[in-house]
Amino acid sequence: MKLVSVVFFVATGVLIALLPSITFLPFLFAVIFGAYGVGKSTLAHIDPLNDVPNSFRVFLASLGGLSFVAGRSFISPSLGILFLAVAIFLNDEYQRRAIHSFRTGTRGGSVALLGIDGSGKSTHSTATGDWLRRRGYNCTVMPFHRYIFVERLSSLSSPRKARSRRGGNPLRPVASLVDNLILQLWTSVGCRLEGRVVLYDRFIWSTFIKYSALGYPVRPLAPIYLSPRPHFAIVLDIPVEKSLRVIDERIQHTRYSREVLAKEREAYLAVAQRYQYPIVDATASFESVQRTIESHLQKIFPPGRVVTR
Repeated sequence: MKLVSVVFFVATGVLIALLPSITFLPFLFAVIFGAYGVGKSTLAHIDPLNDVPNSFRVFLASLGGLSFVAGRSFISPSLGILFLAVAIFLNDEYQRRAIHSFRTGTRGGSVALLGIDGSGKSTHSTATGDWLRRRGYNCTVMPFHRYIFVERLSSLSSPRKARSRRGGNPLRPVASLVDNLILQLWTSVGCRLEGRVVLYDRFIWSTFIKYSALGYPVRPLAPIYLSPRPHFAIVLDIPVEKSLRVIDERIQHTRYSREVLAKEREAYLAVAQRYQYPIVDATASFESVQRTIESHLQKIFPPGRVVTR
């Protein structure tokens, strides 16, 4: 399809250069290619809309050819190249998932479960992911406390000098910010349109809150750390004493002080108040907390309809 897009780009450009009045050519090519795709899919007894993404790519490529030769300013050819690039790299499967999402009513989005250590974020993320899949959603559970490269990148600074300073390694918050932003973009861009749900166990805000509570110099980075937002979030709230008890029961969990956990809890409650996110009392039984989480999400993610082909 990449080669087909280039062919339509060149063909449109040549024809428009020879006959400047046929500006409707991109639409004509898209209709012809779409009709061909629908006919081919119908004969093969598959979804007639299966080739709509390819028709859209043909339209973009043809529009790029039109823009490339129609204008004499720098902007028009630049737009033409941009349209061609989009036509070449626009993923067919992504478009098909978006069409399926529109037809079934399964609009996606990102959801973050927030809270201090021991509040049940990981366990409830797994259970909520299973619940969303049963409702017809393609759901990915993404743990935000796992980094892509931050450990290696932060070690490039002088570890001994960094540990001697108050707040630890000063490079680590910057490395974590870059790492978290990449993870955020990589996992969530386009998820709402294609009907995919990304369920975050923690969020990029959690990294900022943790570093802030530990005394890292992260205040100058706050506007960047706090600018991304999930489509929805839920704060699982527990007292600091319970968090300490849960941490003590875990073998390989970092032990944080009571003061650090108290600062984190205060920050999460402030986030919930600022964005009107629900606060769930996570001291209740697992079943009760899970039902509460599902009750908050059931209106946002209704059961998907089945499309007959």
